Amino acid sequence: MSSPFSGAELRELIAKLERLEKWHQDLEGPPSGQPPAKGYTRGDPKTRAAACGPLSEKPGFPAIPPVARLWKCVKEEGAAVAASEFGSIEEGPGPVPDHLQRQADFVSWDSADGLRRITLAFSAGFWARGAIETFSNQFSQPEISSPAQHFVVLRACGLGGYVRFASLDHFARFRDQIFSSGWLYYCFATEIELGAFCEGAKIAVPPLFEPC
Repeated sequence: MSSPFSGAELRELIAKLERLEKWHQDLEGPPSGQPPAKGYTRGDPKTRAAACGPLSEKPGFPAIPPVARLWKCVKEEGAAVAASEFGSIEEGPGPVPDHLQRQADFVSWDSADGLRRITLAFSAGFWARGAIETFSNQFSQPEISSPAQHFVVLRACGLGGYVRFASLDHFARFRDQIFSSGWLYYCFATEIELGAFCEGAKIAVPPLFEPC
């Protein structure tokens, strides 16, 4: 089995571990009359990880290595949804929150049409989360509004998290890199609708990725 890390990645990891060991030695110093401790024996795992710092400035693409290395994060994940608990399918999506309804004018020049699209996106988010929770196929049509310019992928073979794209070309490129069976995705004309969708699904807006 081949290593999941390249030679350069391994060298970078070793260098960071060496810096971490030196950081702990400089911070605490050896007990009086005893030689410095060797190895990574001081501090709990959380402290060591914090001292080491993130392996990269941006989150990596949550997919198998052959796919992950082809993408870079250009915008990090949005804020967590306030009410993050997902109920049951029987409860339904419920009413659209007031703060989402107030954004209708930014979706369409026609307030009624904008509210309809916000409501549709919010409802689609709920049913998308339902499909995830019940390991079901996609319940509704993936295209919520057009022309599609924002894409969110919640499930795909080889994908281990939620991702989004702001280009049809980028989305098509990702689609060509994975198996299409069992995947769950939605597309929107505006980023506001994507945000309403994520709130309906009770998830943070996923990080935005572009090809490397």
